[in-house]
Amino acid sequence: MGYGNKMRMGGSKSFLSLFVAFCMVFSLLSVALSEPIQAKSTRAAIIVDVKGTVTVKKSGGSKSYTAYGDMTLNQGDVIFTGAESSAVIRIADHDDEISIGDNAEVSITDLASEKNGKQSKVSSWAGSMWVKVKSLVGSDDEFEVETPTAVMAVRGTQFFMGVDPITGNTFVSVGAGAVLTTTTTYNEPDTNNSQQERTTLLLPTQQISLTDRKEVSDLNVKVEIVDIYKLVEQASPALLEIIIKNKAEIDRENQVFLDKKRAEIAEKNKADTGNSALTINDIETLNRISKNLDNVIGNIAKIALEQKKISPEKMKEILNDANNRIEALDKKIDLNKVEPLDHTAGVDAEKERIKQEELAKLETLKAMKLAEQLKMENELKNKLKSVLEAVELEKKRVAAANKKVEEETAKKAEQDFIKQLSPSEKASFEASKTANSAATGTSTTGTGTTTGGSGGGSSSGSGNSSNNNNASVPVAPNLISPAQPTTVTTGNVQIKLKAPFTSNIQILNGNTVLSTLTGQGDNEVVFDLALLNGVYNLTARSERAQRYSASVSIPPITVNNSEQPIVADVVLAQGGVTGGVANLNLSLKNFLPANQFYAVEAHLVYKNSDFSYTGPTTITDVNGTVFDGASTAETMRQVTGSTQSELIYAASQFETAANTGTINNLTVSGEKLLVAIPLQVGSGSVNPATVDLVYVKIVDKTGAVVYELGSGLAHAPKSLSVTTK
Repeated sequence: MGYGNKMRMGGSKSFLSLFVAFCMVFSLLSVALSEPIQAKSTRAAIIVDVKGTVTVKKSGGSKSYTAYGDMTLNQGDVIFTGAESSAVIRIADHDDEISIGDNAEVSITDLASEKNGKQSKVSSWAGSMWVKVKSLVGSDDEFEVETPTAVMAVRGTQFFMGVDPITGNTFVSVGAGAVLTTTTTYNEPDTNNSQQERTTLLLPTQQISLTDRKEVSDLNVKVEIVDIYKLVEQASPALLEIIIKNKAEIDRENQVFLDKKRAEIAEKNKADTGNSALTINDIETLNRISKNLDNVIGNIAKIALEQKKISPEKMKEILNDANNRIEALDKKIDLNKVEPLDHTAGVDAEKERIKQEELAKLETLKAMKLAEQLKMENELKNKLKSVLEAVELEKKRVAAANKKVEEETAKKAEQDFIKQLSPSEKASFEASKTANSAATGTSTTGTGTTTGGSGGGSSSGSGNSSNNNNASVPVAPNLISPAQPTTVTTGNVQIKLKAPFTSNIQILNGNTVLSTLTGQGDNEVVFDLALLNGVYNLTARSERAQRYSASVSIPPITVNNSEQPIVADVVLAQGGVTGGVANLNLSLKNFLPANQFYAVEAHLVYKNSDFSYTGPTTITDVNGTVFDGASTAETMRQVTGSTQSELIYAASQFETAANTGTINNLTVSGEKLLVAIPLQVGSGSVNPATVDLVYVKIVDKTGAVVYELGSGLAHAPKSLSVTTK
C-alpha cells in the first residue's frame, strides 16, 4: 500500500478531510459528520493512574481493553479493577477526581455539556471509591454518583463510597463538603404512579448505610457519625493511602465549613444544616464537631495499621507525605496524639431517641420478614417434596405403559416379519430364536421376549434375522428418494426413507444429526429439511437403544435459494509476510443498496510484543479500494498500552462548497478492499500471532448505523491467526 502526504489544495483532499476522519476516531462516527453541532455535546475523562489489573469496556462494545495512563474515557465506558488494583480518573475539563479501589465496576454514565452547565455522572455497581469534586463553577453544573440503592448529588465534596456487589448495599462517608443522598421508589404495583423520593444531606464526619431503596421512610434514621472500622474494612489500601495523603485539602475545605457555621451561630444563634441529621445549636457543639474533623484522618491511619491494611513501613511513608503538605503544626498527623471520635457531637438527644425507636421497629420488622420467609421456604420445600413424589410415581407409570407399548410393537413387528418368510425360513427363524433363548435364559412366551434372572433387561424381536433382540444392531434404512444428485432452488429439501417400527431414522450432515423420525414399517418416512445455500452430502442411519446401523449415503443435494438474503460483512485476512511486515487486508463484502454507507471506523487489537504500526496517520489514495477519490479521507493511528495496542482506522467521504449535495452513499457488490494494513512484526512475536478485530462501526450519510461489529452476538468480534515468519 502506498503512503504519503495527502494535504493538497484545490480539487485534492483538503485539511477538512483530516478533520472529518479524526472526528470519527474520537466521536465514534457521530451524526456530526453530516449535521450541525447540537447544543448538547459530550466531554471526556482521562485515566491518570493505573495500578495492577484494570480493564475498560468501551461504550456499546463487548471487548475489554487493558487500561493505561492518559487513556481517554467517554460516556458509556465501564472500568473494571482486579484484586489489589486501583485506578484514578479525572474529568478532563474540571479536574474532578474519582479514585477506584480493587474489585470494582464503575460506569461513566453521563459526561455532557448543555447550555451553560456540565453534567457528570458515574454509576458504581461493585467495590469502593473516593470521590473528590471541585466546587462546581456554574449553577447548572451537576455531579452525581449512582449505586443500586441511592443517588448521591455532590457539590465541592470529598467522600468515600462502597458498594457490596452481591447485595447492592451502599455505604457513604463524607470527609469534606456535602452529599445529598436520594432514594427513589414507585407506588407498587403500578410503576406509572408518581415516584417517591427520600433525601438526606450528609455533612463532614457523617455516614449512611442503605440496603435497599425502600428500607426506611426517613433517611435520617440511617445517618450516624462515621464508623472508622467499617470505612477502613471496605476501603482498599490504595484508597486509604489517597485519603490520608489528602488531609491538607480536606482540612482546608472543612475550615471553610466551620467558619461559615460559626458566622451563622453568631448571627442566628444556630447553624443551618439543611436536611441533615446533624444539629449545631451552639459554639460548644461546633467545637466538638471541629475536634472530630481534626481527628478523623488520624483515626483512619491508626485503624488501617491495626487491621494490617497498610504495613508500618508504608504508613510511615504515607504520613510523611501527608504531613509535608500540611502547613499548620497542630493539624499534622501524630498517631500518638490521635483521639477517638465523639459520636454524640451534633446529635440531638430527642432526634436520637426517635431514631433509636425507628431502628428498633426496623429490626423487629426485619425479624418478622425473616420468620415469614423461613415459613414460606419450609412450605415450599414440603410442596416440592410432594410434587417430586408425584412426579416419580408418574414416571414409573409412564415407564410401565411405554414398556407395554414397546412389547406390543415388537410382537407385531415380529409377526409382520414372520409373515414374509417362506416355510423353511420360518423354521430356521424359530430354531434360532429357541437356541438364543436357551443360551440367554429368556422366555419367548407372552407379549414379548423377557430376560430371566436378576441382571437382565427387556428386549424384543426385530427385522434382523441373525440377531433378534432389542440390543442388536438395527437394519439400515431403505432410501426411497432422492435416487440421484438434485438441486433445490426454493423451499425445503425432501428425503424419503423406510425402516422398521422398532427403530428410529436419523439424517446426518457429517457428525451432526439434523433430524430424527420413527420408522413406519412399509410406509415411507418423509423428512422436510430447511438447508442453507451450498452442497450437502448427507447420510441416513437407523438407531435403536443407542445402537446404530451402517450409514446410507444420500446423493449430493445442492441448495441454491435465491430468496435467502445476502448478508453484509467485514472480512479480515492476511496478505502475506514480507521483510518483517505482516500485511493484513480489511475488506467490505455485500454492502448493497440496503446497506449503503458514508463512513467507516475499525479497531484492531494486538500484543505489543507481536506487532506495531509505524506507518503515517494520513493514508494516500489506493486505486480500487472502497474510499478512493478526492472527496474521501482515511486515517490510521496506533494507541499503545502497557501490554497491547489498539489500531484505529477511520475513513469517510466529505462535502465541500464546490460539491455540496453531490456526494452520495457508497455500495459494495461482492468483496472489495477497504484498506491494507502493514504491521511490523516484533522481535518477540510468536508464530502464529493473533490480531483481534474488536469493533467496526459503519454509518450512512444521515449518521444511521448500517453495520456494527462487536455489539451483540450477531456481530461478535473476530480473531485472525497471523503468520509472522
